[in-house]
Amino acid sequence: MTPITPAHMSVEEKVGQMVMVRYHDPEILAEMLSKGWAGSFYFSMKGQSPVQVVTELNRLQSLAKVPAMVAFGYACCDFGSNLLTGLMMRLGATRSADLTHRMAYAETSEQRGYGFHIPGLPVLDVNINPDNPIINTRAFGDCEKLVSELGMAALRGIIDARGVTCAMHFPGHGNTSDDSHIRMPVDDRPFEQLWDVDLLPYRLAIPQGLINGICTAHIHYPCLDDGPPRPGTVSRKIITDLLRGKLGYRGVTMSDSLTMKPMKDRYGIEEAAILTVQAGHDIILQDYQSDPRITHTALVDAVKSGRIPLQQVDESVARIMELKQWLGLLDDPLVDPDRIDQTVATPENKALALEIARRSVTVLENRPVACEMGSPDRCLVIVNGSGQAWNEDMQVGYLPNHERLHRAIRERLPGARTLTLSEEMTGAEMSAALEQAREAHMVVFGLFTRVLSYQEDAIGIKAPYRDLIEQVAGLGKHFVLLSFGNPYIMAHLPQAHGALCTYDEHCPESIEAAVEVLFGETRPEGRLPVLVSDRYGFGHGL
Repeated sequence: MTPITPAHMSVEEKVGQMVMVRYHDPEILAEMLSKGWAGSFYFSMKGQSPVQVVTELNRLQSLAKVPAMVAFGYACCDFGSNLLTGLMMRLGATRSADLTHRMAYAETSEQRGYGFHIPGLPVLDVNINPDNPIINTRAFGDCEKLVSELGMAALRGIIDARGVTCAMHFPGHGNTSDDSHIRMPVDDRPFEQLWDVDLLPYRLAIPQGLINGICTAHIHYPCLDDGPPRPGTVSRKIITDLLRGKLGYRGVTMSDSLTMKPMKDRYGIEEAAILTVQAGHDIILQDYQSDPRITHTALVDAVKSGRIPLQQVDESVARIMELKQWLGLLDDPLVDPDRIDQTVATPENKALALEIARRSVTVLENRPVACEMGSPDRCLVIVNGSGQAWNEDMQVGYLPNHERLHRAIRERLPGARTLTLSEEMTGAEMSAALEQAREAHMVVFGLFTRVLSYQEDAIGIKAPYRDLIEQVAGLGKHFVLLSFGNPYIMAHLPQAHGALCTYDEHCPESIEAAVEVLFGETRPEGRLPVLVSDRYGFGHGL
């Protein structure tokens, strides 16, 4: 097949290759694909079967004038192997490059089986700020060497499975205490720290050819851009001079979503897109709250008026088309639905998900009484409100997990009492819970926290629940803390008789693995990939 190059395209088609459209209106997306005005799209069909997803992707690819890259499959399906690739901290706790490579390869292979090309991983941020509300468990850890080692293993897995890496969030989102969906964080450390810590994974991976796609951050870095405060997304000093010049990167650059407030509120839809391309991005993740044709028209006008040089556009399109050729998209973009069972949710991948869950469980406290439950009816299991809540974040659905935890314990201890508090955690609920705790021999607290965009408090434990734990500790009761999610909360809770972390609030395998350890069925292997407190340091694990 004759390679498709910028020379064969109109300005509208060239610009189209640089726009990633969010799948909201199928008719608009189909129109843009048929005209060559969308080079990639972010796709979701929640609640649909695997065959329905493949059928729809094949339909859209058949309409496309130029085959499109499809992004972020892990966030768009209700099925798969529960590899939970967005939660890298579990892998950090295993310290296993082999597990990480296998995870990334399996996830990418599953996504390719549906017709996705950009799996949306890995996060290469070094989470050195424990108050970071949006990276947290998405990072491998807070040590740049660990992040680099496991990050490169993940990158190799994606490349080996013929996927597009989404190394994020360049040049680093690990030292922030703000959610960049809501406001623009400022990282005011000196260049030397950014170079030695945050940029180390990129400095090691780029020369090895392990990155073919990078996603950037809406953060201001005064040491990299000494002008008026602005997101690094629109800084040519960062996107072009640093990334392509100093680091020698030759792959495709993608922006984070232009829906996020540091971009959209500051610049508006059209100007945010133009400034992002001017900085040197090849692909922009279009504002998904607006008609994507608005963004496309603004960029076309900017090229025709000279605000965006045509030569820059040609160079970006050439990189995009080279990547599509490597993916095999230009030869055959369609997927065989009859092969889904061979690649998606295979027994091997499901076993891998359970292995990751088991090997990541990290025990922080294990005094002998931890598993002495006493009589079943004197064991009380309490789950905080977020454990029973349905959440949807960026089209990812989070199922309630309280019943999974209750069921796993009752299977081993029939008659155990269970209690799930509401999201509001009223005073009456707290009083009733405390009264039940007084009658119990052992109290097990399930601590469910999760990273949610636009919800900075989702990673923390609400004050009423924390007060309840402190009051139970004050009663002298034996109690156990099971942390499903943010490990840093353990620094702010009383020292328990038993405590463990899974770094994951969503995966059923992690709940099962935690309960297995609680009842002594398996031996914990995980070690903390972050510094939680003086008592729970990096590498701690009993």
